[in-house]
Amino acid sequence: MAAGPVVTLKKLWRHNRWLTLSFLVTLTLALVFTIRAGVFFVYWQQHQDEPIEGWMTVRYIAHSYRVNPEIIHDALELPKTGPDRRPLIKIARDRGQPLDELTSGIIEAIPKDRAYRRSIDGMQPPPPWAPKAAPAPGVSSPASPQP
Repeated sequence: MAAGPVVTLKKLWRHNRWLTLSFLVTLTLALVFTIRAGVFFVYWQQHQDEPIEGWMTVRYIAHSYRVNPEIIHDALELPKTGPDRRPLIKIARDRGQPLDELTSGIIEAIPKDRAYRRSIDGMQPPPPWAPKAAPAPGVSSPASPQP
């Protein structure tokens, strides 16, 4: 009798249909989500710091420029009612402002936030799992015994 994956699958199907079906559905879902994650990863790697256009939403800009959406939200001076899903062109029309005014506010806020985060990153202590820096030669640490 021939043995192989097809025979094994037929045998599993005959004896454990629900288990076989659940395994195939799980395998399919895992494949779909893996492909989806890969597509998103490639997309956002190629769409970093895109020029701001009217069709973009606050969340899209925040994702493209790697900043918190609240920074963009505050730069547009939107009310604190939650995430705003409107494109910039609609926000500009609702306010009666030209789109260039809105984008200039965003363009000014992004470098300020990045500079602030860089200054904060330099002041924060390293995480506990980071390797400890070795003391300079000739300098003893307070925990080491003195000769």
